[in-house]
Amino acid sequence: MSDKAITITVISAIVGVLVLFASCNSTRQKIKTFKSQTVGIRRTITLFDSYGKPIKSWEIDSTYQNEGTGINFLDKNEKFTAINGTFIIEEK
Repeated sequence: MSDKAITITVISAIVGVLVLFASCNSTRQKIKTFKSQTVGIRRTITLFDSYGKPIKSWEIDSTYQNEGTGINFLDKNEKFTAINGTFIIEEK
């Protein structure tokens, strides 16, 4: 087998392994967590009243922290916000 054929075989194997790992759910979750902690992921957080009507929404690029039944986050103005109740976090 020639050097060129060996090189192509090795590169193909590496690409195959990378594709296999990237398709793994836990690997994708680790990549998303890393991205969220370093670059930030755009999210919309909506707080609802007891009747299911939206009270307020926030667009954030930072991470959030779970605190019991609520969450803490920094809004776009770097203002610390803590909410508790019924809320939905949507990834954009």
